[in-house]
Amino acid sequence: MSIARKAAYMLVCLSALTAALVMASTARAQSDPFGALYAPPAGSAPAPSAKTGVTSVSGAVGRSYSASDTDGFASLAQISMLPRVVPAIPLQLKPWNPKVSAKRPRILVPTYALALVRTGKVSAFAGGAGSEMAPRRASLTTALIGVSDELAEQLAQEAYDDLVRRLKAAGFDVVSPEEIAATPEASRLEVVGTRARGINGMSVYGPRAAPLRAGHPYASAVLAGSKSAIVLTDMSIELDALVITPQMALDYQQLEGTGRRTYVGSAQVGAKVWFDVLNGSGAYFLHGGSRKGLGSGPYGGFLMQGNHGSAEPFAIMYEVDDRSDSVAIHNAFAQAGLGSLYRQSKVYAVEASPERYAALARAAFQGLNMSIVAELRKARGQ
Repeated sequence: MSIARKAAYMLVCLSALTAALVMASTARAQSDPFGALYAPPAGSAPAPSAKTGVTSVSGAVGRSYSASDTDGFASLAQISMLPRVVPAIPLQLKPWNPKVSAKRPRILVPTYALALVRTGKVSAFAGGAGSEMAPRRASLTTALIGVSDELAEQLAQEAYDDLVRRLKAAGFDVVSPEEIAATPEASRLEVVGTRARGINGMSVYGPRAAPLRAGHPYASAVLAGSKSAIVLTDMSIELDALVITPQMALDYQQLEGTGRRTYVGSAQVGAKVWFDVLNGSGAYFLHGGSRKGLGSGPYGGFLMQGNHGSAEPFAIMYEVDDRSDSVAIHNAFAQAGLGSLYRQSKVYAVEASPERYAALARAAFQGLNMSIVAELRKARGQ
């Protein structure tokens, strides 16, 4: 190839590179690809979805290919017709310092924190293999659609009511919200409300009858949590009650990927619809010492060790955006001897049937509450 032809070829490659960079920057400057999927337009009533989708998706990039596979075709309309009452999910809790839970005769439940995972992302990197060392990256981003804030708040209220009802049925004297409000400590508790942002980007919801307080479970503000624990400890002494703060976190998927690997030629990621009660769900508890003003504690907990998943159908997945680089442009640069990172990036909505999601959430908090009450009774020798 003559020098002039090489120069022309390089000019074409550089032009293609410029176009690719412009396309990539434009794609990454887009607004949220899920957009109006989160909720219907203002003033319109939500209608039953006629969408179809899949229950799992995987993406892969290699030396000479970029592939995306789906599995488990499903219809949201069919999922919505499945039973809306699901038996309680048996959840095993591990006691931590259980003797503390028997120190006070009454039970005080200041709130009930229900945390929902709303988004997820998994990525994988491959550095290349053999004579082909061009790196690749695969990523998959998802978001939960169809579970409104209003529905989540309703579920938090139901979870709280269910626990209080089970405690009373087991013979426990439960402190009422009115008694809590009448204590001198009530004004020292900072009320957050029925929804808040939690750790790891989770959305946290609380009941209307017992809204979230500063330092609620899944809160990221450590100092606020310490202050709240001190106030609740004093309230425990005032009311002669054990303070229980139940918590439950729910995920909607399982993500997997090959991670970061240098001397391999392919990278893979995947996601599947999966209802999951997350590790750490359960309840913390504390009681006051001999007198007020001595700080927080003693405390303990009944918590799940590991996740508890369910394959019950409740949602579908469908692609809403493809932010991958151009395979043709990448191959052109590779053939020209110009190293480049090829990036496959897929965006999927996981749309849940609200009725089915609510049914599984109820089964989860019913099972969790049953276990909390059982552990309390066990600690008291009942």
